[in-house]
Amino acid sequence: MRLLSIGRPLPDRRIDNHTIFNAPAAFDYDAIAIDPEGVFDSVRELLDASAEHHTHAGVPVVNALAGPGAPAAEVLRRRRDEAARALERGALVMVFAHPQALITDVVGFPGLDRYFFLPAPAGLAWDGGLIRRGEGRAAAVAGHAHPFARYVDAIADDVLYRAWFEERAPGFAGAARVFARSPGGAPLGAEFAVLGGAVVFLPAPASRGGDAGRAQAAALLAAAAERLGAPPGDPPPWAAREAVPGLAEREAEAARAADAAREAADGAQAAADEAAPLRRVRDVLWTEGAHALLPAAVRCLELLGFAASEGEDGVTLREPGGGVRVELEAEGAEGEVGMAPHYRLRARLDARIEGEGRAPRGLVVVNGQRLEPPARRDAAIAAPLRVAAESTSYALLPAPDLFRAAAAALGGLDGGTLAAVRARIASADGLAALGDLLDGGEDGDADEAGGDAPP
Repeated sequence: MRLLSIGRPLPDRRIDNHTIFNAPAAFDYDAIAIDPEGVFDSVRELLDASAEHHTHAGVPVVNALAGPGAPAAEVLRRRRDEAARALERGALVMVFAHPQALITDVVGFPGLDRYFFLPAPAGLAWDGGLIRRGEGRAAAVAGHAHPFARYVDAIADDVLYRAWFEERAPGFAGAARVFARSPGGAPLGAEFAVLGGAVVFLPAPASRGGDAGRAQAAALLAAAAERLGAPPGDPPPWAAREAVPGLAEREAEAARAADAAREAADGAQAAADEAAPLRRVRDVLWTEGAHALLPAAVRCLELLGFAASEGEDGVTLREPGGGVRVELEAEGAEGEVGMAPHYRLRARLDARIEGEGRAPRGLVVVNGQRLEPPARRDAAIAAPLRVAAESTSYALLPAPDLFRAAAAALGGLDGGTLAAVRARIASADGLAALGDLLDGGEDGDADEAGGDAPP
């Protein structure tokens, strides 16, 4: 997935950074990020002639009704039409929230406001009654299940929000899904359904570019992919070196069948179908999110003998014979895994206690430092998450340990060891490292289990 960023440079090879004038057609992207402040800066540069601007085709932009050059009003109206077309086909538009403002000197577009490019939901307008001016240095996640909660966590130390939403504005409560608030409770981040797509307003970060920009870019890409249900991309090179019993043979068989041409098509498809669930076992080592990591974790746990079922609130595991029930969550990250899965799991456990009068078990499969080879993961689990798991009595299972156990099960691990593995997963309070059970000896250090030593 590629992302178009307009008005705010986001350093990442998967992001196309442009100004409002030189951007390609926005409707060619599924995910678009727009900084209205950067858009207005470009417009002001054109008006005061402090910088030259060109279209994506290289035509000079002029503040006039006609050429030579491309009239600014025509280019800006085209951007508005492109955003509407993108939303109609289901695109995601991310907007760094700023208060409403007006520029009146664009020839042919006298009422240019800060959100001229953005359609609004029926019954709402992006005006001063809804988007209020405000400035602050803190934002907190208000909806941990929302994909953009990870963005709020990523900029937690670099927030400089410029606007907030008035919850009492008519129509807001029925149209907005709030996922971030200020310390005083004001909505800072909210998602709106618009046309056939979604508009997500984000609290603005203070920094641009550098390490902060890279962190912003990574968080936005991951959140956008999660929100759109996009595939996680190609696996890193080291993933192919992780052996899955039976996978290489099945893939080779699939390749041979494909080479046999049309008469062998049925055989090729059968081999590919057998390889798919085996390949998913390896996905547990490097993916993230509900569309990739969670299904991979479920497949591995089923190989260990758990039965998995999915309800409205998530996936539940059962030991063989209707034994212990375990509520499952999974979280991956390029760095360490923080508290987000704890909050999701805690809400589910509390709901079970309230509805059933007894405390169920919980399990979080953690895939921190997911792009690093398993042996090099020395800081995969944040210390607060370890402490929370121990105090709340649920298990943290590092993805490398789960992978090793699933691979061993495929390779013919004996039933007694499998039962011991299931029992530890279902009963551990805190880290449920499996090395001693899989190696038949003493457990390795915590680094081999995918994280720092417990505090």
